[in-house]
Amino acid sequence: MKKRVIVPLASVFAVTSFAGTASADHEGLEFMVDLTPEAETKDVDSDAMGEAHFEVSEDGESIMYAVHAEDLDNAVAGHLHSGAESEDGPVELFLFENDEPMDYDGEVATGTLTEDDLVGDMTWEEFSMSLVAGDVYANLHTEEYPDGEIRGQLDEEAQEAAMMPEEMPQTGMGGTSDNGMTGLWAGIAALAVGGAALFMRRRSEA
Repeated sequence: MKKRVIVPLASVFAVTSFAGTASADHEGLEFMVDLTPEAETKDVDSDAMGEAHFEVSEDGESIMYAVHAEDLDNAVAGHLHSGAESEDGPVELFLFENDEPMDYDGEVATGTLTEDDLVGDMTWEEFSMSLVAGDVYANLHTEEYPDGEIRGQLDEEAQEAAMMPEEMPQTGMGGTSDNGMTGLWAGIAALAVGGAALFMRRRSEA
């Protein structure tokens, strides 16, 4: 069974400002994580790839998430594990679990995680500390690769990726379309024209 969703992952969340760094409190942290076979600790021969968005609430008591994958076949589960990059660690939170293997080309799972969802030995405070330290990773498991087929670290790079603006649509004129920037430059131009007119009027009055 192939599950296809056309809506892009970025549309799942409203755009929010970045709040926090890897050395700061976990409250308000946001991550955009690339999920790839190359990030797995074992050899994986797969064309699958994915992306996962995680956003910690301002009070630090919950984590919203959305997971997207392409060419991911026979997926059985997805988790957040504690562990540094290139290391394997225990499951701390479930992102999804399928009764039967499923194929994905689009949205995989969305939801909100809280302390009640913890399945490992960590407390929520300990998990939050690992999150701040970059020692948490997302891992999607399949029948062919039960230890994980695509994986990505919730680290500083993923925080920086969450800060990047969405890709702007092409205008077809060798540039991109961005209504916000267009309005900004229009405002600057208007101020410049107005300032020049005022300067010329004062010169003529003098």
